[in-house]
Amino acid sequence: MDRREIVFDADLLSHAPDFVNIVAHEIYHFVWRRLGNRERKDWSLLLGGEKRPTHAGLSSQLRYEAWRESGGERHWSAYLCEAFCDSAAALTSPNSRISPHRRRWFGRLMKKRKLPV
Repeated sequence: MDRREIVFDADLLSHAPDFVNIVAHEIYHFVWRRLGNRERKDWSLLLGGEKRPTHAGLSSQLRYEAWRESGGERHWSAYLCEAFCDSAAALTSPNSRISPHRRRWFGRLMKKRKLPV
């Protein structure tokens, strides 16, 4: 991420739906880094209030499980980032598994034009 560069395996091109989702997810890592503390805190509060989160992707599910096992701040931060990227990428899919409250949160963010790349 420091080099602002993403490298993909050419085999992904043969899996178009997965490729689109993966590209979107990776691009949102750049957005997360520049999002700002207020928006990250709002996202943390939103996810912290979820009793049974619906994970939009495998990466956020795995990070969530790691956080549940350890309870550590580092694992929570990693979960927040992956959940943000998975949820944002899910917005590009017609079969998205993103919760309505997460969808509304992203809608407000987009209205405020707060998605820096």
